[in-house]
Amino acid sequence: MRSSQGPHRVAQMSDFNIFDLFQDKCISGSTVAVIYDAYSSAWQVSLLFLEKALEEGYFGVMSNYSVPLRGLFRRGRSVGLDFMEVLQNGNLAVIDVFGSRYASTENLPGVFYLDKVEPETINPKIDRIYWGPLRMKVSSGKIIRLVYTLDGAAMMLGEENTLKLLNQTVATKSVRFPDSILLLPVNSDIVSKRFVAWTSTISDYVVLARSWIEKDYIKELLYIIKSPCADFEPVTYSLRVTGDKEKIYLKKVLKENLNP
Repeated sequence: MRSSQGPHRVAQMSDFNIFDLFQDKCISGSTVAVIYDAYSSAWQVSLLFLEKALEEGYFGVMSNYSVPLRGLFRRGRSVGLDFMEVLQNGNLAVIDVFGSRYASTENLPGVFYLDKVEPETINPKIDRIYWGPLRMKVSSGKIIRLVYTLDGAAMMLGEENTLKLLNQTVATKSVRFPDSILLLPVNSDIVSKRFVAWTSTISDYVVLARSWIEKDYIKELLYIIKSPCADFEPVTYSLRVTGDKEKIYLKKVLKENLNP
């Protein structure tokens, strides 16, 4: 992963890597929250992050709480991520909690289901998948874990239960997978401010996206507002989605161009 210490390379689409938003010396072992609103294109950021991590040699474990599996695959294709390919290649596992809860199961390689979805037992059941069929895959410790999405988990299990389970997950990760990355996308328009605030508190990195309608187009800004690195300074980017391979185009916004 390239460091963001030097000039940010976003002028050319072909040069942009989602990891450039982070300082690679700090990303290992981090929890990353991506917070966006209902109309923001930043829902794609977590999937782009996953795609780039897989390219960097990470093994991905995705817990899906939000959509049917085929819908998840369509979302992946929208950012150039072929879920079927990475599943068949053994680079990704999907724990399909959504399909488990609503009896929407598919027999696909690398896709796992739970016999029952309830807050009291969901984490131990997921742990059994890690230490059972995924044991060899996660033994290297180079893992990216994506909760897709945190607001989906809150809708399914309740906010209070989800926060308790999230605390357990973060604590477990710090011991069992100290070098792994935990990615937490959350739609802030679905959950409470308290839920968003706690997610931000337990995260090492916080990426915040805001969108609004301006005349005849939607304008979006992406803020990097938290990092564990000592030399970190908050930074703001304008965000634009394109039809090109990289999908998201970011341009750094100078402080003097920001409204108070």
